[in-house]
Amino acid sequence: MRHRHAAALAAALLVSAAAPMAVAAPSPAFQQAILAELSPATRAEVERRATGGNSVYEVLAVILLNNLQLANTPNATVLAVDFGRETAVVKTGEQYRVVRFDSQTLTVRN
Repeated sequence: MRHRHAAALAAALLVSAAAPMAVAAPSPAFQQAILAELSPATRAEVERRATGGNSVYEVLAVILLNNLQLANTPNATVLAVDFGRETAVVKTGEQYRVVRFDSQTLTVRN
């Protein structure tokens, strides 16, 4: 399976883009494993933006949020991301839903 490395690391990457309290970012090793699964172009973009205090984790969350906006999911909050399963749980208003995305490019599939 092409996502073996990320899936083997097991857990979902929690993203708390709009939560009032901060959630600890995953370990640097986990973030590097996620980077390794990205396409070269997406990896380059993430690495370019993950500077000045911005972690890989934070940049990935922002890219997913931006792609959700482009996929007509306005005002969504990303609650959790599972790179191995290529899914994210998002909340829009009072509704929760699972969104599929491509883990290499971070583009939304549905």
